[in-house]
Amino acid sequence: TRVVLQGLIDGALDPGDLDNSQLRRLTTHPDPTIRELATTVISTPGPRDELIASYRGTLEATGDLQRGRDVFARVCANCHRMGEVGYEVGPSLPSFRNRGAEAILVNVLDPNREINPQFLAYAAATTDGRQIVGMIDSETASSVTLRLAEGKRETIRRGDLEELRSTGVSLMPEGLERDIDLQQMADLLHFLLQEE
Repeated sequence: TRVVLQGLIDGALDPGDLDNSQLRRLTTHPDPTIRELATTVISTPGPRDELIASYRGTLEATGDLQRGRDVFARVCANCHRMGEVGYEVGPSLPSFRNRGAEAILVNVLDPNREINPQFLAYAAATTDGRQIVGMIDSETASSVTLRLAEGKRETIRRGDLEELRSTGVSLMPEGLERDIDLQQMADLLHFLLQEE
């Protein structure tokens, strides 16, 4: 963690070299020194309302079903499932169809605007120094199971937990606009709004 952070500070690494979950692990790290340094060197996306406004034109744009499926498989399928593609980690996307394209757009670009408590991310620090971020899948008196991307689950014995805390944000990261341009968003919306 410290080597990666130093690489970001020195400019040897660019925040774009890391995926969103890696960036989030740095900015929510349990060590306050690491967390503060990470927050200063990782540029956070601009205000979400301005971003959403810049993507509103995609609501009227013509999308392509196959290209939308490809965007979904590349960006969303690690945590969402549509038909036979993806994993059921986050909310069911077919249920979002009833809410319409604008609600989907807002949720993609501003995943922390409205978070169902069931989908809050938790950061677990283990006694052997590992950092695991996921949603609480189940708990017992002796262990906690976190649900991770790609449908994976990690069970941690309570005796091995140094800390378990809510990050206060959705497991779905902000910053997906880096991976979805305007046409790709129109394609993705078209795909998500199609009947199965």
